[in-house]
Amino acid sequence: MTKSLILGTILGGLAAFLWSSISWELLGWHEKTMVGFQNEDEVSAVIASHATQDGTYLLPNMPPTAGMTPEQKKSALAALMQKMQNGPIMVAAVRRGGFGSYSRGLIVQLLSLMAAAFLLTWLLLQTAGLSYARRVVFLAIVGLAASVIVDLPNWNWWGFSGAYTAVNLTDSSLTWLVAGLVIAKVAKPAEPATS
Repeated sequence: MTKSLILGTILGGLAAFLWSSISWELLGWHEKTMVGFQNEDEVSAVIASHATQDGTYLLPNMPPTAGMTPEQKKSALAALMQKMQNGPIMVAAVRRGGFGSYSRGLIVQLLSLMAAAFLLTWLLLQTAGLSYARRVVFLAIVGLAASVIVDLPNWNWWGFSGAYTAVNLTDSSLTWLVAGLVIAKVAKPAEPATS
């Protein structure tokens, strides 16, 4: 079982990384679902002057409520809800210093996909009696489920576009289908002992 787990982690992670590279670098379908600001330099300057640190920003955001009376908190929440109803709303990850090393990003991505491959291999090893094709489908569905857990709430609550969400759902399924072809080949659950 340990050998299967190691092989599934490494080879499955590499297969997922290969597909992700094709998906992002060659297909370009992710980029087609994103839009740019009209005056990017102006927006960048505003963000740089108002985002005081790296982090995930929410607009509108609830003001700090420490020291507020219950009535003040209720009023602040009502004002926030009104702003959310009127818009615009935005969730943004801000890196004030830019992206940094592309090589570092690729290494972290590979390690992240290997961590996911480890978890999926472990899940697969908990099953029994599935054919190769069913093991592959199992892994693709788990990949889709992970994307549903993350991407549908982002679409629902934060306004991520339908096209962006659909591409992420499809790409996640394909990533773990491709990796599943490898993982299911090298990670075969132990057959139950017979009496």
